[in-house]
Amino acid sequence: MRAIVLEELGGPLVVRDIPIPAPAAGEALVRVGGCAVDRFDLAIRHGLREQATLPHILGHEIAGEVVGVGPGVEGWAAGDRVASTLYLVCGRCRWCRRGRETICERFGGHVGVDIPGGYAEFVVLPARNLARLPATIPYPAGSILANAIGTPYHALTARMRLGPGDRLIVTGAGGGVGLHAVQLGRMLGASVMGVDLGPEKLEAVRAHGAEVAIDPTVDGIVETAGEWTGGRGVDGVLELVGVATMSDTLAALAKGGRMVVVGSHTGTAWTVDPGVVFRNEWEILGSRNVSIDELETVVGLVENGAVEPVVAGTYPFEEVEKLHQRVGGGEVIGRDVLVP
Repeated sequence: MRAIVLEELGGPLVVRDIPIPAPAAGEALVRVGGCAVDRFDLAIRHGLREQATLPHILGHEIAGEVVGVGPGVEGWAAGDRVASTLYLVCGRCRWCRRGRETICERFGGHVGVDIPGGYAEFVVLPARNLARLPATIPYPAGSILANAIGTPYHALTARMRLGPGDRLIVTGAGGGVGLHAVQLGRMLGASVMGVDLGPEKLEAVRAHGAEVAIDPTVDGIVETAGEWTGGRGVDGVLELVGVATMSDTLAALAKGGRMVVVGSHTGTAWTVDPGVVFRNEWEILGSRNVSIDELETVVGLVENGAVEPVVAGTYPFEEVEKLHQRVGGGEVIGRDVLVP
């Protein structure tokens, strides 16, 4: 099969011919129909996050067709269309049994980091990671369901408990996760204020349902949120940017408000006055990706038209360097997808 291989940290991505892998017990062999590219791939490529064993195949946002299964796999057969989650979990610990495998006690890492990923024509995945993908959802759209849509779905429902009438700020709202968070916020009955850089992203944020969209280098987050809410503050903040915006978005919260932090690509150190937190009874929560049950719900939302997957474009393997440059430069509105 053809695969895009990382042979040295920070080095080029090269297309190689390598053997098709075989599924072991509990695994399925999937013909890749689409693998989205995101910022996490760049972090792994350059050794900024978890260390992958080299040579390595990146890619954790995957959809495709089952072509074979290993021993002990039931319920899946050749020809089944699937989308995949990206965490390697045990399925047996107390958190997995409660449907919270995102905090599995025996967490085994990530697809595309600890096992080869989807930058290839075929990939082996744990069968427990698979969700059925209807024929009405193309593979490129299917590849972004778990990460770009499932991540904000889990954050806004299970963690933030966003509801009708709430006011929500989404930072990084023009990116792959952000645009879907805006849609989900509206679907849940909230009004949304999006924060991102540049007119193109702000236009996309408004087009996907935000009532207010601002560039924080032009307009203040706290001031705009205050005007938007009549001085009350917002009920929820979904932080996709991190340290660069967290002080302002926290200050924009109403009493009893909730901030959910999904990630930070703008730093790791943040200072907050605990007195302000307890006096306002603010909740600052973390959120990780999506469970398989939640992914199945997301598939249904997309199939029913409640959420629209935003695929910026589809590209062959030979253009992978271009995609990494686009992601690294913050150019992508939605998700770019590699298609073998």
